[in-house]
Amino acid sequence: MSTKTKIVMVGGGSYNWCPRLLSDLIQTDELIGSEIVLLDPNLKAAQEIKEAMTHLAKTLGRDFRFIPTSDETLAFKNADFVVITISTGGLSMMKHDLKIPERYGIWQTVGDSVGPGGWSRLLRNVQVFEKMARKIEKFSPSAVVLNYTNPMAGLTGAIAQTTSLRTVGLCHGLFSTYGLIKRLLQVEEKDISVRFGGINHFFWLLNFKIKGEDGYPLLMKKLKGVSLNEALDRAPRETPRIHDFCLCEELLHQYGMLTYIEDRHTCEYFPPYLTDRAMLKRFKLIRTTVEERKGMLEKNREYTLRLASGNEKMPPRSRETAMDIMKAFVTNTPFVDVVNLPNIGQIDNLPRGAVVETLGLVDSSGFAPIGIGSMPEPLRTLLETHCQVQKMTLESALTGNKELALKALMLDPLCAKLAPSDIRKMGLDLMEATGDYLPQFD
Repeated sequence: MSTKTKIVMVGGGSYNWCPRLLSDLIQTDELIGSEIVLLDPNLKAAQEIKEAMTHLAKTLGRDFRFIPTSDETLAFKNADFVVITISTGGLSMMKHDLKIPERYGIWQTVGDSVGPGGWSRLLRNVQVFEKMARKIEKFSPSAVVLNYTNPMAGLTGAIAQTTSLRTVGLCHGLFSTYGLIKRLLQVEEKDISVRFGGINHFFWLLNFKIKGEDGYPLLMKKLKGVSLNEALDRAPRETPRIHDFCLCEELLHQYGMLTYIEDRHTCEYFPPYLTDRAMLKRFKLIRTTVEERKGMLEKNREYTLRLASGNEKMPPRSRETAMDIMKAFVTNTPFVDVVNLPNIGQIDNLPRGAVVETLGLVDSSGFAPIGIGSMPEPLRTLLETHCQVQKMTLESALTGNKELALKALMLDPLCAKLAPSDIRKMGLDLMEATGDYLPQFD
């Protein structure tokens, strides 16, 4: 590490990510004095982020230097940490990820991780990530790369496969499930210990304990005679519940384990929920349209401008752990976090090389996944198919093998109701619509 920590935010004009992550940074004592490069082709957005964060730092009397730029060489030279929060093609391309599958009877709720939407998004991001990662390695071979961009697994895998950089994929999904346990059982996070594993947005709590006592019997006792939603409504809390957890409850009772509680993500890993409108309604699955995303983006920009003008207070520390990871490296203080890393055996019966999600140890040497053994059946089978799709799609994007890309899409569970010829046609439609970002397939 350099004497003054240099942090590069790739997507430094992101109104969705930067205010959250950089306000965490400003509140992290061990990182005071850091130089933060806001790398973004949209310099106006990066400048607005700079003004907001400069104001917050000044409010706390803390020394940070924020530098907006579109120059990758300037940004990556001598970088200690690189945080990635970009989406190649933005919402204009995501529109195709969602609209084209609709024509084939697939109504994705998010469309950023798996299914035809996640497949399309991975294909157009891979070459961008590969080129960027090689440039980071050239100018800062000791840099640590933290990836927040979805599809988390495939894009983290792209960096891991093409460089020797220390890299990890980060997601806050487990902490949402922690939150559900805390509310239902009225405990603090420090009272909870978990053994979990899977893939991003589709992990499973194999077991958990509350102050050393088995958690699942306590949970099922709490749910006896009431639904999960009813139990949450009865639990004391500061704000009312705003989401239904119908699918989470279904999976808990049928498989005997908790998964990621955000139903709109979890449903995309199963065939039936998004290919039948009756199922969408039955499980109260909420779809986020591109128009709604544009509205959220504008609200986040307005929030950023209020931060810059002093009309918004410093937000509290978020549950994101990027700054905790940086702190662990800078101070060489070991830290356990949720990590997305290539499978080297941390989940013994899932394909090697696929990026999987488990707990991992973070210190100044890098990231070491914590082994959980084998996933039980049938969870292994549910996960393995997605691991294979991930690996095939990534290989196709790195090599420009269009046929392999289409074969990967045919394997995706969300496409199961379609004939292979229709899956091929849908894939070609997606590739044509997003072709400006797929030069490797020319």
